[in-house]
Amino acid sequence: MADMLTPNFSRAEMQCKCGCGFAPAHDDNFMRMLQRLRDKLGPLPINSAARCESHNKAEGGHHASFHMQAVAADIRVFGPRALALVDEARRLGFSGVGIAQKGIKNKRFIHLDIGSRSALWSY
Repeated sequence: MADMLTPNFSRAEMQCKCGCGFAPAHDDNFMRMLQRLRDKLGPLPINSAARCESHNKAEGGHHASFHMQAVAADIRVFGPRALALVDEARRLGFSGVGIAQKGIKNKRFIHLDIGSRSALWSY
């Protein structure tokens, strides 16, 4: 069985995607909130969660990205489900919500974090 952080999110799913193995201890509150969001909306495909410094830079992430602190995730979602995710994430208390819905489907995602000061933005 996979090393699970919550009933539906594995450590492997939340680690850096560049293959470096960077898998910091994820914030318990962040993971509880992400699980509550999943319980409400169903499966949430993770594009990116924790990132090492070099992967964050390669992705064009902010130099102090919350991904590097393991309190952020990008969820692959588009269409009406994206709006439902944004609404529910704000209701649950995610303070940072970034919306990327332009372009091809696999480049559409919603960024969620708990480090921002109540911010909502688009890419």
